[in-house]
Amino acid sequence: MNRIGALGRALWAERLKLRGTLALWLTLIAPAVIVGLYVLQLSFQKAPRTLPDASAAWAQLGTTCLALWAMLMLPLFITLEAALLGALEHGERQWKHLLALPIPRGAHYLAKLITLAALLLLAMLLLVVVLMPLGGWLLGVLSPLPLSGQPPVEAWLDIGWRIYVLSFLIVALHTAIALHWRSFTVVVTVGMSATVMGVRIGQSPDYGPWFPWTMPIQAVTEHPQIEIVLLASLLGGLLVSWVALWLFARREVA
Repeated sequence: MNRIGALGRALWAERLKLRGTLALWLTLIAPAVIVGLYVLQLSFQKAPRTLPDASAAWAQLGTTCLALWAMLMLPLFITLEAALLGALEHGERQWKHLLALPIPRGAHYLAKLITLAALLLLAMLLLVVVLMPLGGWLLGVLSPLPLSGQPPVEAWLDIGWRIYVLSFLIVALHTAIALHWRSFTVVVTVGMSATVMGVRIGQSPDYGPWFPWTMPIQAVTEHPQIEIVLLASLLGGLLVSWVALWLFARREVA
């Protein structure tokens, strides 16, 4: 079997495994929490003395939701999704069966990596294209903010694709961690610890842009060297994936 065909079969198997799972539902739940919190906060907040115009109100909503997503929810989302994808095989020791099939071992690893990247992309599209506009229109009814007219979805997507690319290194790291360790607790603890560390490290102009878990927020804060940070995330993710794939292909499964 050729490698592309093997990868296609592995991806199809991942699709079937995800049906009705928490991993799939999280793509809606995680971004909905971000928008829901923002809507609740402004709904109960006293009206400011001077209200922004519609464009400024939409810009404020976009910046706040994308910043919360990139700094806090995205690293935790990737952590939990990677842990859940790994648990599909670790739970009943399915790796022993999968790696005995006449399919290149790398196909199974790449399928997990691509599936995690696809789930993240789906969550981000739901956040930017569906949930943020809905949250804005709901705020236009519940609060005095002039959130009317068309939301600047194109501008949000421009930030969103940068956040997505800047998250590739995190995706690669957590895929490697989740597929190496069987313990769900270990995988989640690493991600949670890195996210908490990122709250402090992200405030440093020297280290924040290069710490994997704080790279995505650079798209919102408009880092002056954003192109270099984007390249670092891509190259770092490719390097981590290559090393992890090499180790995965040579692992012993008991």
